Amino acid sequence: MAGLTIDQCLEKVGSFGLYQIRLILVLSLIEWVNVGFQVMLLTFVAAEPPWVCVNNITCSLKGELKPGMDGYKLRCDLNRSDWKFTDDFTSVVTEFDLVCENTFLASLTSSVIFVGWLVASLASGVLSDKIGRKPVLFIFAFLISVFALIGSFPKVYWFFTLCRLLVGMGVGGCGMPIFVIATEFVGVRHRHIAGTSLWYSWTLSLMSLAGIAYLVRDWRTLSIICSVPGLIVLAAWWFVPESTRYLILKGKMKESNDIMRKIARTNKKEYPAEPLSDPTAQGKQNLGDFRDLFRTKRMIHRTLVSWYSWFVNAMVYYGVSFASPSLGGNMYFNFFLTSIVEIPANYAAIYAMGKCGRKKTLVGGLIIAALASIGSVIITMKDPGNDSGFHAGQIIMAMTAKFFVMMSFDAIYVYAAELFPTVVRNVGMGSSTAAARLGSFASPYVVSLNRIHPLLPFGIMAVKAFLAGLLCMTLPETKGKPTEETLNGDAALAADNVVVMSELEDDDEGLEDKEKEKKDEEKCAGKMQTPNGKPMLNGDAPMAADNVVAVDEVDDEEKEPKEQEKEEENKQENEDKSIQNNDASMTAVNPVTGDEEESKEKNNEDDETADNQTDNAEDDSEVESTAL
Repeated sequence: MAGLTIDQCLEKVGSFGLYQIRLILVLSLIEWVNVGFQVMLLTFVAAEPPWVCVNNITCSLKGELKPGMDGYKLRCDLNRSDWKFTDDFTSVVTEFDLVCENTFLASLTSSVIFVGWLVASLASGVLSDKIGRKPVLFIFAFLISVFALIGSFPKVYWFFTLCRLLVGMGVGGCGMPIFVIATEFVGVRHRHIAGTSLWYSWTLSLMSLAGIAYLVRDWRTLSIICSVPGLIVLAAWWFVPESTRYLILKGKMKESNDIMRKIARTNKKEYPAEPLSDPTAQGKQNLGDFRDLFRTKRMIHRTLVSWYSWFVNAMVYYGVSFASPSLGGNMYFNFFLTSIVEIPANYAAIYAMGKCGRKKTLVGGLIIAALASIGSVIITMKDPGNDSGFHAGQIIMAMTAKFFVMMSFDAIYVYAAELFPTVVRNVGMGSSTAAARLGSFASPYVVSLNRIHPLLPFGIMAVKAFLAGLLCMTLPETKGKPTEETLNGDAALAADNVVVMSELEDDDEGLEDKEKEKKDEEKCAGKMQTPNGKPMLNGDAPMAADNVVAVDEVDDEEKEPKEQEKEEENKQENEDKSIQNNDASMTAVNPVTGDEEESKEKNNEDDETADNQTDNAEDDSEVESTAL
C-alpha cells in the first residue's frame, strides 16, 4: 500500500484551516519581534544626531550641523570640548564617540549583524537536518533575545559589537526554519499566502519600530524594549509543531501521524484511513555541488548575473532603509514612509510576475529604482539648504526606490528558483542569498559615504541598480516554461525528445508487425476449429493437427462431386470425338472388316491416352492447391 503523501494528507485534514492560520500568526510574531526588530534596530541605535558648537570663541558655526552640510567636518579640527551632540536622541555614536577617524566603527555596528546572519544561515541547514526544524528555530530565537538584551548594557564598544554579531547569528539561524515550517503545513495552493504573510509581518515590524523609536529616544531603553518581547515569544514552543517531513525522514511515523490528527481535529476534519507514505523508499536524488555552477558557459552566465542581482537588491533595499533618517525632516516619519510602501509593493510584485513575467518585473523594478535614486541625487544637488519642499522630494524619491526595489526583491526570489536547474537549485539559491548578505553588509558603508558627499549613497545605488537591470535583460524568461532538470537545459531536453521520437517510431513499426501477425493468427484460428464447430481453446491444442487434417478431408469431399462431373463431361466429349473419328474412318477405308477393327482399336487407344492426361492434369491442380 503506497499511502498518502504529506500534501495529499493536508488536503484531507485541511490545507489552510484554523490550525494553519494560528500557526502562521505565531510564526509571524516571531518574525516580527525577534527578526525584524533586531535587524533594523541599528537604524536608530547607530544613528548620528546633529552637533552644535559649545565654545563660540573657537567654534563660530551657527545652528545644527548634519552629515552632508557645509562645515560638518570642521569638528574634527576642534577640541572635543568645543562641540557637542544635540539632545534629540542618544545612540552608540554618542555613547562611544564614533566620529571623525572612528566613523567607520558606526557602520561596522550596523553591518556586523549580516556577517553573523551569513554564517549561521549556512550552519542552520545542517543543524535542522540533525536535530529538527523546531529546536533550531527556538534555540536561535532565544539567542537573538538574550544577546540583544545583553547588548543593551555594554560600556565598551567591542563588547557591544560582539553582541550584535551573535544577534546576527541568531537571525540567520531561525530565519529559514520559520519559512520552512510556515510553508510545509499548508497545501500547495496556499503556500504563496504563507510566504507572503511572513513578508507582511516583517513590514509591520519596521513600521512599529519607527513608532517605538519615536517615543523612546534613549538607545539602551529602546534596545531593552525591543529585546524582552522576544523572550516572551518563546512560549510559542507549545504552539509550533515539528516538521512532519523531517519526522518521516527520520522514521518517526507515529509522531508525524499524531501531528496530522491534531490538524484534523483543529480544522474539524476526519483523519484519513490511509497511512502516510515514506518518501525515502523512492531513492535518493543525485544533486550537484558548487562546481556545477561553473560547469558550462550558460551556467556561469546565470550564476554571476544572479549573484550580482541579489547583491544589488539587498544593498539598495537596506541602503534606502538606513539612509531614510538622514534625508531631512523627521527621521522617524521618513523611516515609517519608506517601510509602509512595502505592503503595496508586495501586491504589485505578485500581479506583475503573473501578468508580465519574472524577468520584466525584476528588470523593471531595478531600473525604476535606479531612476528614483538618480532623482534623489538631482534633488539633493538643487537643495539650497533646509528647504522642506526639497526634503519632501527626497523622501518621495526614496519611497519610490524602496517600492520598486522591493518588487525586484520579491521577483528575484521566484526568478532564481526557476532559473537554476533542479540538480543545482539548492546550491544556486544558497550562494545567491549569501551574495545578498554581502550586499546587506555593504549597505551601511554606502550610506556612511554621505559624510564625504551627500550625492554618493544614492548615486552609487543608482549606478549599481541600473547595471543589474541591464545584466538581467540577458537572462531568459521563465514564466510558463518547464523547469530545467539538468545542467544541459534545453539541449538535453531536445536530445531526449529525439530519442523519445525514435522510440515511438520503432514502437509504431512494431505495432504494425504485431497487427499483421494477429490477422494471420486469426485466419489460422478460423481453420483450427474443434469438432463441434467452435473456435479451438488453449486446452484443445493437442487436437490441432487432427483438426487440420479433418478440415482438409472435408475440403476434399467438397471437391469430389465437382471433379466427378468434370470427368463425366470430359468422357462425353471424348466419346463424341471418338464417334466422329469412327465415322470418318469408316467412309475413308474399304469395307473390309479387319481394317475397321484396326481403326477402332487405334481410336480407343487415343481415348485412353486423353483420359490419362486429363486425370494427370487434375491431380497436378490438386497438388498445386494443396501447396498454396
